[in-house]
Amino acid sequence: MSEEQQPQGKKLPVAWIGAGVAAVAAAGTAVFVLTGQPASPPADPPAPAVASDPADDQTAQIQFGANGQTTPPATPNPGAPVASADGTLAFSDDTISFSAAIPPGPADDPVLTYLRTDALSFFEGYRSNARIDAQERKAQDAPAMPWEVSIAWKYTAKADDIVSLVGTAYEFTGGAHGMTYTDTHIARSGTGEQISVESMLQSGAISPALTIGVCEALKARKLESIGSATIYDEPIVCAGTSANIKIEEAKFALAPSSEPNRFGGLFVYYDPYAVGPYAEGGYALAIPNEVFAHDLRTEFKEFFGGKIDGEPT
Repeated sequence: MSEEQQPQGKKLPVAWIGAGVAAVAAAGTAVFVLTGQPASPPADPPAPAVASDPADDQTAQIQFGANGQTTPPATPNPGAPVASADGTLAFSDDTISFSAAIPPGPADDPVLTYLRTDALSFFEGYRSNARIDAQERKAQDAPAMPWEVSIAWKYTAKADDIVSLVGTAYEFTGGAHGMTYTDTHIARSGTGEQISVESMLQSGAISPALTIGVCEALKARKLESIGSATIYDEPIVCAGTSANIKIEEAKFALAPSSEPNRFGGLFVYYDPYAVGPYAEGGYALAIPNEVFAHDLRTEFKEFFGGKIDGEPT
């Protein structure tokens, strides 16, 4: 596959991408039961315990499927990711290396619980495919090529009970190069209810004003990056039947504001291949709230104000 081709059949999950849960290591306790049998000759003293690698302590695993429980399961799953002290989840064998980093927070946070659960699903799918790939390589006497998958989530902004996060996933599955995918997650912090940017707008869809704003921002960024406002060598067209900015492939997050408890606008992300060849990489844009303020539904207008404070990363 050439670098100019769009990869097929791979899609980043809605969200991965949870954090704030520390691993709980249960200390083992020996329990002796008196049986009433005749005394036997004293046995040789037990050999000293050999210190084990903390990564082998299965009681330290975080079980995503149990919604972030912090007590070890009755029957530990040796194939589950293990949480480090900073909350990063990791798993590695001879077929795949996986990690997921999520912002710290309470174990019962519904937003982070969603991300934990989704990260497990993401991991399980890749692990299964990595093992199949490893088996096929072995059958063909091809060199082993372990897969690499990593996820990282971070908050972009918070206001009232609404939080916004952006997640990046990197994968290398044996092709010519790795791929990076971006996803976003907006939700109410108390309930975990997901909110889309479209649902914040009166029409229930990305408005023409916001589309034009994204297009103009992309033009400016392209001029800075490659010196040409083009998509695959074609001039960027913002509206009409020839529009080519693929607004449906853009991922939207809420941007922080210069005013407290407000959103200053939107961060918009395009993955590699979406609006240009792989060599260009992805694009991250900032759209001020003034661009789409008139399109907001009444109940969301109060959450926007001020200027965007910071840059999308």
